[in-house]
Amino acid sequence: MTRPKSLWTDVEALARLARSGRVAEDASSEAKPVRGPRSRRSYPAFPDHMEFDIHGADSPARGVAGDSFDFFFVSDDTLAFLIADVSGKGLPAGILMGVTRSMVRNLTPVSKSPGEVLTRVNEILYQTDLGPMFVTIFLGWYDTRTGALRYTNAGHPHPYLMDGVGNVTPRCKTTGPILGILEVEEYAVREEQLQVGDRLALFTDGVTEAVDPQGEFLGNEGLERILKQHAAEPVNKLCESVIQEVVDYQDSNLQDDATFLLIRRNA
Repeated sequence: MTRPKSLWTDVEALARLARSGRVAEDASSEAKPVRGPRSRRSYPAFPDHMEFDIHGADSPARGVAGDSFDFFFVSDDTLAFLIADVSGKGLPAGILMGVTRSMVRNLTPVSKSPGEVLTRVNEILYQTDLGPMFVTIFLGWYDTRTGALRYTNAGHPHPYLMDGVGNVTPRCKTTGPILGILEVEEYAVREEQLQVGDRLALFTDGVTEAVDPQGEFLGNEGLERILKQHAAEPVNKLCESVIQEVVDYQDSNLQDDATFLLIRRNA
């Protein structure tokens, strides 16, 4: 693969910074965590596109999050959206997440599919030698006219499909390994179809691996219960409700970043 020289230089420099940040953070006291959901995008995100809604919220375990979500248009009718999680948390994870998100945005215009994007990102991260750090990511290209979704899931938790009659079912399973640890010839692309009223709920493992004061994990069953409980809420409110439930479940003692992203197909 031919790499843009400036991008490759930036990745190498930021990878060194992430490794340095990990050492510095290990030697310092932990930053104070954020207690409660942060809604980091306005709602609706694209007021000129009433055919879908998309929103995300998160709560970092420390001041800087290693989780992230993003969404932007690939073409007039194709929306790219992602949710990702870097191993670890705090400053080092936040730096690597910023690098990864930037690479996805830079490589998308010159790629033919979400699989090609992640294949290129993985090659760069693998050759950068991140040590024990890695990235899980779900990248989707969504046709806003038809509801068709092409996606690549690099080791990320399976999203849930919430249909219009209250069913909550896992979808969009893994199509390739996590980024940065293995040479991968090509990340596979799969397809999913959203019907009118369907919502696709994406999350990081800080949601399902939330632990209450008694040491019990929230788990997938707990998340499914929360999704059903708040199913009638609009997209932005549902995102914030999920994160608040996760924070409350842990009695505000977050051990990992928690991030949630929701996209809905409208009429």
